[in-house]
Amino acid sequence: MAKTILLSFDVEEFNLPLEYNLDFSSKNQFEFSFNGLKKVLALLDKFDIKATFFVTASFASKYPKILKEISEKHEIASHGLNHKINRYVEREVEQSKAILEMEIGKKINGFRFPRLQKPDFASLSKMGFKYDSSISPTYLPKRYNNYFENKKINLKKGIYEVPVSTFPLFRIPVSWIFVRNLGLKYLKLATLFSFKSPGFVNLFFHPWEFTELDKLKIPWYIKRNSGEKLITLLEKYISWCKKNKFKFHTFSEFLKLPF
Repeated sequence: MAKTILLSFDVEEFNLPLEYNLDFSSKNQFEFSFNGLKKVLALLDKFDIKATFFVTASFASKYPKILKEISEKHEIASHGLNHKINRYVEREVEQSKAILEMEIGKKINGFRFPRLQKPDFASLSKMGFKYDSSISPTYLPKRYNNYFENKKINLKKGIYEVPVSTFPLFRIPVSWIFVRNLGLKYLKLATLFSFKSPGFVNLFFHPWEFTELDKLKIPWYIKRNSGEKLITLLEKYISWCKKNKFKFHTFSEFLKLPF
């Protein structure tokens, strides 16, 4: 089996500053993500690789043109109705799926709950979803405790759960702020270990991370190495993967699902 990297991006309104009581308008929340998204797409085009974009319905409704453009080359999956949601509501998830399918004219197979909370797998299956990637098998204070969750793809009530990659032993996440704070060497090493077990890499970022965050009064570790520094890091990582003949696939391609 080819050594596969599932590169994904959670495309959402950037409402994280609100958690730190910042006055951050809805306009800014959407524009930060939109501007970062354009940089992400340019980078993917440069290397001619595919990715999966987990998109909130609110973002899709605001920027339908770019969503349609993304769907022509990459995979679109659901990231819920909006990024304010903190509990699973079937009606809202179903609505998000319907909005995305209407905008791109294609079936939506995948789901990822905002902030990596656990979804209702039976509910997702009933709505026609085929896979989920909401579980990060680690412990993150004040967020979730999934330390003993399975790191391999597993079937849950008819849904393929594709866990986010974590580094072996201590289960340190291999995505967004952890990559930006631990650096390229950490990401490369984690990639090689992940190929041994569970056999693939599930790596995600947010488009707003590719904008300059230094002026925002948010914790240093959230904004460290964002913007152009992250673009450079990801560019070097993709070059390294290409050199080693690693393959980038969408989730549906990897699971051999039609989309």
